[in-house]
Amino acid sequence: MRRALSRHRLLLVALVLGVGALAAFAATRPPTPATVSVAVVARDLAPGRPLVTADVQAAEADPATVPDGAIGPADIPYGRLVAAPARRGEVLTDVALLGPAVADTLPVGHALTTVAVRALVPGLLQVGDVVSIVATDPRRPTDTTVVAATATVMLVPGGSTGGAGSDPPTMTSDGSLLVVAVPAAEALELSGLSTTQVVDVVVPAR
Repeated sequence: MRRALSRHRLLLVALVLGVGALAAFAATRPPTPATVSVAVVARDLAPGRPLVTADVQAAEADPATVPDGAIGPADIPYGRLVAAPARRGEVLTDVALLGPAVADTLPVGHALTTVAVRALVPGLLQVGDVVSIVATDPRRPTDTTVVAATATVMLVPGGSTGGAGSDPPTMTSDGSLLVVAVPAAEALELSGLSTTQVVDVVVPAR
């Protein structure tokens, strides 16, 4: 009888010690780091194409590494245009796409507009470049006027990287189609300028 009681006591002591050891281990083990769900680029993207489902995927990220304006998987604005080249694995942010978020970043009194210019040399312009837009009367080739002295390039002609979704038009019968940010008063004039004038861009030295 005494041996049985002693055995039970030893088992209870061992059980208590085991539970205590597990509790101590759990207390000293670092907590599982918290993560947030973000949308990341699933494949390299070229500017000037609409965002489609195959372009992005959901991922978990450390909150400390998530950039401002990061887009969550439930808030991906499919159909908006890619503003600049993006590499696979980059976190998708609001300023990576053309649309309301980009318009909100424009200076007061500025607007986005499209302008058709004569065909550009590939790679000549980059998003963010500040250029001058000039117009020439085709009947008077020497009569050139500066229409916008400081236009910021928001979208350059770019082809598709493949996959679902159709590309937006990046070429017109008059040349290349650009999206630029200019003072609102100049935006209206620029939007229809190519119908009567030959339009070019002047790129300052970098």
